[in-house]
Amino acid sequence: MKKKRALANSRWDGSLEDEILNRASADLASEIDREVLWGMLKGIGWTRVMLDRLQDNKHAVDITMWLEENVKNYERNGRDFIFENSKDATMFILRWS
Repeated sequence: MKKKRALANSRWDGSLEDEILNRASADLASEIDREVLWGMLKGIGWTRVMLDRLQDNKHAVDITMWLEENVKNYERNGRDFIFENSKDATMFILRWS
């Protein structure tokens, strides 16, 4: 009996667990939405490129700056990219892969 009472008293009110679950659910929904959208973009001719890895934060910043200076329409998620223009994708691959 004492053990049950101690366990009941030590339980959280659930708000932390709810917050974690809600965040995980939102992240999963966002990832699914992005995959669906990118699948549709590939279907109309966009080109998807995934880098093997980013070397460090400076490398990621350099890529971001290059993209802003050289590419008009693209989307990015970490090291995963999708380009409207296949020539932009080719130039990106030549420069960063």
